[in-house]
Amino acid sequence: MRKNKPFIVLLTLVLMMTLVLSGCGGTAETPDNDEEAAGEVIIGYVGPMTGPSATMGTATKQGAELAIEEINALGGIMGSTIQFVTRDDEADPTKSKTAVEELIDREKVQMMIGQPNSTSVAAAEDYVNQNKIIQILNIATNTALIDPEKYPYTFRTFFPSPVQAEALVNIAKEAGFKNIVLLGDTTALGNDGIAALQAACEAAGVTPVEAITYKSGDADMTPVAEKIKSAGTDCILAWTLGADGAKIVSALSRIGYMDSLTYLGYTGLTLPNFRELAGDGVDRCFTLNGSWSVDAASGQVQLDDARQALYDKIVEKYGKYGAGERTTTPWMIASGYDAIYLYKWAVETAGSFDADAVKEVLETKISDYDMKIGQTDTYRFSAENHEAISGKDLLPVLLDKMATSDKIFGDVNVRGTFEK
Repeated sequence: MRKNKPFIVLLTLVLMMTLVLSGCGGTAETPDNDEEAAGEVIIGYVGPMTGPSATMGTATKQGAELAIEEINALGGIMGSTIQFVTRDDEADPTKSKTAVEELIDREKVQMMIGQPNSTSVAAAEDYVNQNKIIQILNIATNTALIDPEKYPYTFRTFFPSPVQAEALVNIAKEAGFKNIVLLGDTTALGNDGIAALQAACEAAGVTPVEAITYKSGDADMTPVAEKIKSAGTDCILAWTLGADGAKIVSALSRIGYMDSLTYLGYTGLTLPNFRELAGDGVDRCFTLNGSWSVDAASGQVQLDDARQALYDKIVEKYGKYGAGERTTTPWMIASGYDAIYLYKWAVETAGSFDADAVKEVLETKISDYDMKIGQTDTYRFSAENHEAISGKDLLPVLLDKMATSDKIFGDVNVRGTFEK
């Protein structure tokens, strides 16, 4: 027994040291929030940087990067430097879900800007909210994406489908159109848009002639154009993204019917590829916008002061708009920019990065947020409502060709006159 005593003493010392080190859990283990401990807050973004929706994904990324540069230069958020991590999902919901999970599990993001494509947001939204990640949707419009009970940590700062649908229907009604056709693809985006348009039509006492659907990405949209012509359509209320909408307009021109109607679409028509691909028929196409447009008829050649200042920063950092140069629109860039500043304000107002504390601020103190460059000038979050914008905020601004002046380089739309 005596021969084992040194071993027992050594074993006892080892056990004592283990207990001592275990008691110093704060130094021997990873802290619960190592980002804060390291003076760093991680913000994530997953979106299409390549493919047909790349302008939306790239624009959001550009706006976020611009805001993050400014904020980090001034000391970050509560002293924590922002690290921005991004992934390209190519607008593929499966890839998007995988990328979002990676940012949450491996990168430990604390806040995310939501994907611009509604189907991609839907694929990952459960996981985002289960992990209590504050998510701000700056472009995606699908109605079901915002539900304070189901998705308590998701907020939207853009016009949702019902708001846009109401504006489109009322414009068409006031203009006196009689043979209105609803148009959208068969994805979740298109289905949501047509449902919103149908509800808006019912509320306004408008009876559409037909609701026409198509498969997104089809190369030949001639069959769709023929259906529109056969319906005797004088106005299309379209829920179409840029490339698809442009192909439909081009097909309508080929069959000689584009001059017989007006194509009135939701904000998906603001994508640059719509104008590039639609051809001469673009002169019969109108869409919606708000503060990121100018009234040329009144001699306006620049945006309001706050938006013009941001626009100038966009041009300085990312270049002028045009082929071979920047193809992203300023309002989409601004939406990414504002998402970062909104999160910064909420964290600093809460005095914490804790998701529940940030959520409470967004729900109860949003009237204190001094927002100057979004799509509107007021946000209306509450515990029961995570939509920032209501129908009261969306003035139906109808757009002609993009403005070109010494202050604007062809990427800000001009408010036009809408006639039947």
